[in-house]
Amino acid sequence: MKTFKHILATALVATSVAAFAQTTVTVITSADSVDKASITQSSKRTYRVRSGPSFYVGFNNFGGSLPAGYDFRPIGSRFVAVGWQTRIPLVMSGSTKLRLITGPEVAWNNFMFEGRNTLVEQNGQLVIEEADQDLRRSKLVAAQLNLPLMMNVSFRSGLSLSLGGYAGMRLDSYTKVKPVGGSAVRNHGAYNLNSFRWGLTTELGYRGSAKLFVRYEPNSAFRTGRGPDANIWAVGVKF
Repeated sequence: MKTFKHILATALVATSVAAFAQTTVTVITSADSVDKASITQSSKRTYRVRSGPSFYVGFNNFGGSLPAGYDFRPIGSRFVAVGWQTRIPLVMSGSTKLRLITGPEVAWNNFMFEGRNTLVEQNGQLVIEEADQDLRRSKLVAAQLNLPLMMNVSFRSGLSLSLGGYAGMRLDSYTKVKPVGGSAVRNHGAYNLNSFRWGLTTELGYRGSAKLFVRYEPNSAFRTGRGPDANIWAVGVKF
């Protein structure tokens, strides 16, 4: 986890410093033959690259053909991401504005199993086993470093729509099992998850407010033939 925290800190620090849009005002003063002054004032809007933190909180789950035992708690299966996004202005004239949004993020997919189901790796294959006691928690967690790339369109009304995708590499993955009345046990491993994943994303909201987001990964999160054919989707709110 120390290495993971170091990677997260490095990704967030090694980004552009935020620069905000500003207004420049020029004042010109002249005198005529009757010693009267006329003042002309003009303003020019300067659009700059802006950077800042972004936070995603929501729910995720697997889709596709899942074998028996891959039943998850809807509320317990959560998606969290933190990143540093840069907004690059492309078209700023008129009532509709176009920006490119990108920047590194670290995302966590949490899949909380129902009942006594636990996930173990045996002979290179993933197997669902039932624990011999009641469990307070049994989950699979995957952490990934992503680089999103989105085109953002904002309208005069304040409505903002972003469309794009992301690609990333797995940083860590582990299972966590906590029996009722006992201590939690973590087991780190690859769990046949693909080292690289990519997906599509969209965000919808209003300027200066929280946005709704949807993410979908068309390909399976697991290696072919060594895990279920399961893609990942996530929905939630971006701050």
